[in-house]
Amino acid sequence: MVLFADEAGFTLHPKLGRVWAKRGSRPVVWTRSQHRARLNLFGWVNPLSGQRGLMKAAQGNTAAFLVFLEQILRAYPTPLIQLWVDNASWHKGELVTAFLKGQERLKLFYHPPYHPELNCQEPIWKRIRYEVTTDRYETRMEELEQAIVGTVASWPEAKVKSFCIAKCKLI
Repeated sequence: MVLFADEAGFTLHPKLGRVWAKRGSRPVVWTRSQHRARLNLFGWVNPLSGQRGLMKAAQGNTAAFLVFLEQILRAYPTPLIQLWVDNASWHKGELVTAFLKGQERLKLFYHPPYHPELNCQEPIWKRIRYEVTTDRYETRMEELEQAIVGTVASWPEAKVKSFCIAKCKLI
């Protein structure tokens, strides 16, 4: 089983898509969004089957990553899971090494630095940002989280596979 994982953060600040404006002017959209509040998500995808998952975390750190790894182990009772991640500091270190020593079914692999195009989870984040946060304003973090989870859950596996195959250079 080959999986790709990554983390992303979302705020209540909406992404401006397309708007009518006078040529040469910069449109401004006033919101009461809060830039400090952040929804941190860990996500994984199986690019061959289209299966995917999300996990909310208080922060992107080693403790949250270890909980995420436990979630993946529960989701896949297969004999071997190859999980590809980036080189974030919380993906490495003594705690991660100690955790992996006790988990023979899970092997971590690291993408080369500065190559997000190799991670099949990246197009999933891009699509979430396009479908959920473009030209849309949520007033509470809970609403944003529900919108993201609902959108991802509504995607058929074939649609997820198409994101991965079209964008991921490894497939």
